[in-house]
Order: sequence, then C-alpha cells, then structure tokens
Amino acid sequence: MVLIVLVLCVLSGKAHAAEECGGAVSYDGKGAGQVVFDRTVHVSRGLACADCHEGSAFSFALFEMKRGASNVSMRNMALGRSCGYCHDGKQAFATTGSLNCSKCHQKK
Repeated sequence: MVLIVLVLCVLSGKAHAAEECGGAVSYDGKGAGQVVFDRTVHVSRGLACADCHEGSAFSFALFEMKRGASNVSMRNMALGRSCGYCHDGKQAFATTGSLNCSKCHQKK
C-alpha cells in the first residue's frame, strides 16, 4: 500500500512538471507533416526541462527556453543538434529511417 502511494506521488509530480514546462509545442514539419512535441513522454522517462534547456559546466543547452527560438530541422538533427542529440538510434530512436518518421510527424 505504501509503495502504491509513493508511486502515485512520483507520477503526479512528473505530470505536474510537464504542465509547468508549458504544454505541447508544434513545429511545421513541412511536407513530412506537423510535429507536436508533447513533453509528457519525455517527463515520463525521467527527463526534466533543464535536461534540454539549461546548459551546465559539462554540457550546453540544446534548446532556448523561448518558443520558436531554436532551429529544429532534420539537417540539424542529423548533425546531432536539437532532438538529434539524444535521438541518434542509441540513446533514443533515430530521427532517420522511414519507419521512424511517424513517431514525430503527423500527416493530416
């Protein structure tokens, strides 16, 4: 019983953290279809806003903390920037390969 309560507290804290980050962000995605970045997926995997938005003495910020300020493109991802820093096929699914397109891009 105590374990269940602890798990619920942790999960509700993570959900609250996702709300504090500002909800979903949409990118045009051009011909491939719109990309809607919903932070809850990343928060549920233990990531926090600061993991991508704040640099440290050992790393740099992948994204600015302002909507539209970061250059999110497939080219930059292939170079290991923005989403491609983690989505390299090793840490998380790759941003390349036709089977992975629909994981981010949503055709209308």
